[in-house]
Amino acid sequence: MFAILILFVGASSYFGLIVGMSLRGVGTALVYPTLLFSIQHAKSGSIFEDNAISYTLELNNVSDKTMLFSDRPARIVTSVNTSDFIGNWHWSVGPKSFNADPPNAALIIGEEGNQDIMIVELTNPVHDPTAKTLKYDVVLENTTSTDIPNEFGQSTLVIDVQENKPCLTVINAGC
Repeated sequence: MFAILILFVGASSYFGLIVGMSLRGVGTALVYPTLLFSIQHAKSGSIFEDNAISYTLELNNVSDKTMLFSDRPARIVTSVNTSDFIGNWHWSVGPKSFNADPPNAALIIGEEGNQDIMIVELTNPVHDPTAKTLKYDVVLENTTSTDIPNEFGQSTLVIDVQENKPCLTVINAGC
């Protein structure tokens, strides 16, 4: 039997990956520090200026899964329910939580060959799974375009790592 667990320890300064392997009752455990990036997809969206420095980003027809992946040595790829991802955001605590230290993200909009990329800081997520919308308050950090479109088609949001998120996820359980 083979099982993979991702263990996010709240008191830890990193994600700990515990990989357990068992063969006829004999077990081995390996521990690797693992940081996960998150990816959210939407079929359309909009971004509107709230004031001189902040915007509201709304993603429409957003995927019900948020993809997670890591770099070497673990090279993990999995997904969690977007509702769970946003729910964990709200109750996560500590100096490196998303509440205390909002993540940066790359918002990639448009089709291949005609894409714009905006680097934003994300706060105050609101997910409506029934309407399939996801809203964030954002601060624009950088962009490849001088003209930010108010409405756009397909988009991908790549969110940087969160180092202090208490959560326990079993990869093979199809979170």
